[in-house]
Amino acid sequence: MNATVGKLKVEAPEDRPETIMTRTFHAPRDLVFKAHSSCEHVSKWWGPRRHSFASCDMDFIEGGAWRYVLRDADGTEYPFKGEFREIQPPERLTWTFIYDVEPFNEHEAVETITFREKDGQTTLTVTSFYPSIEVRDAVLASGMTEGAAETWDRLEEYVATLR
Repeated sequence: MNATVGKLKVEAPEDRPETIMTRTFHAPRDLVFKAHSSCEHVSKWWGPRRHSFASCDMDFIEGGAWRYVLRDADGTEYPFKGEFREIQPPERLTWTFIYDVEPFNEHEAVETITFREKDGQTTLTVTSFYPSIEVRDAVLASGMTEGAAETWDRLEEYVATLR
């Protein structure tokens, strides 16, 4: 599967349990990376517009944990959590990712984010590895692609405020 949603390009190879999402931002990579590095920043852009940030905990060190909880207008909460495995400012992040709601919380994804700058723009690539193709396909069917596209629209808007 290959798809484009707004400015987001999504690939899901038929033979591998992974997704590859790519988008270019009109901002230097130092700022795009910085926007990922603390609750102060992440809480301003992470998640769809229809959700507010209910809570954020982040220990931004290798081995440190993170947990974000989004809330919709009805009060339903959407918790996410993981652990930072690799932090190489401003080039690369690797973390685990769990949508902490049954049955999704049975499956951990490992995501590697690369930040590549050219001519003052940053191409962000997130490669997510899932336990199986079936899990990956369930994540795609959940609306993840649309949510990621909207989240990255918000990231573009937010990094513009950091200049």
